[in-house]
Amino acid sequence: MLAISGLCIVYATVQAWAFGWLVSFPFLQLMLDGMVNGLCLTALSYLLWKVIKYGNFETLEFYQRLINYAALGLLSIAIWTGLCYLSAYSIFDPDKWSEAISMLPLKAFIALLIYLLMIQLFRMGLAVAGVESQRQTEEETEEETEEEIAGMDNHRTEEIEMLERIVVKSGQKIDVIRVAEIVYFQAEGDYVRIFTDSGKYLKEETMKYFQSHLPDGQFIRVHRSYLVNTSKILRIELYEKQNQLLTLSNGDKIKISASGYKRLREKLGL
Repeated sequence: MLAISGLCIVYATVQAWAFGWLVSFPFLQLMLDGMVNGLCLTALSYLLWKVIKYGNFETLEFYQRLINYAALGLLSIAIWTGLCYLSAYSIFDPDKWSEAISMLPLKAFIALLIYLLMIQLFRMGLAVAGVESQRQTEEETEEETEEEIAGMDNHRTEEIEMLERIVVKSGQKIDVIRVAEIVYFQAEGDYVRIFTDSGKYLKEETMKYFQSHLPDGQFIRVHRSYLVNTSKILRIELYEKQNQLLTLSNGDKIKISASGYKRLREKLGL
């Protein structure tokens, strides 16, 4: 809360100083207008973060991602400008309304610059979070036990319906992925990234769910972070003394744990 208040005060001060050269309003009125604008900016930033984080924009094709970001930017700027208009209407003297209106185009331009900056920061934040999540899951592999993953196989019953396809929503698009087309799954925190020969998708689901709802003979948990389609394995090779590396049909290479290699050998009869 203190951080938000501090940012609003800084923004209000900068805005009041900048517009003080252009209009004849008192500095305190410009400060008050800047504080209201800063609070609106904070609320919009929070909503933008949620939309970008859960909208899976990074999984879209470039042109789709560009269109979504552009539409989101136009909507954000329109909302920002409307809120600035309401703020000016309630704060400034009606006799100088034309001066208040004259500030709106510059505020819209400021909103555009802030939006572009926020998008870059949010994308960087998501990228760092993804790397950190992957690093943590790889560290946890050292604690992985044979009983933990083998126990999943023991819970498979005939009542559990095996998946034939997986539905993934990416922005405004819905993809239907056939299980046979999947190369492997990768755990990413509360999500699972699904890789095929033609692309990748992000699904809000657990690795445990997929392991229990996919054919056991076809998909093998070779690592705490990876669930692999055995029909998509092209090569198994030695990596760093005791570790093994899988080369898959989409060109990706992934490390497998010692216990994962043991399970893979058992399933493939090696």
